[in-house]
Amino acid sequence: MTKLGAGALFLFCYVDVVTCLAIGDWMTDVGPPLLYGSPVAFVAGIVTSATRDIYRRRTEREARL
Repeated sequence: MTKLGAGALFLFCYVDVVTCLAIGDWMTDVGPPLLYGSPVAFVAGIVTSATRDIYRRRTEREARL
């Protein structure tokens, strides 16, 4: 999965959870979580994907030695 795709997937999951909490009346004001949490979720997805790629490349390089 590309880094952009991973960020989009994290963003979609975050927005889905916030929406479900709002529909179930567990959260009344969804403005701040969506405004501040959405970019954080997107960046977290990109960072997670990049970290996984770095780890995978390192283990492949060590396996060749």
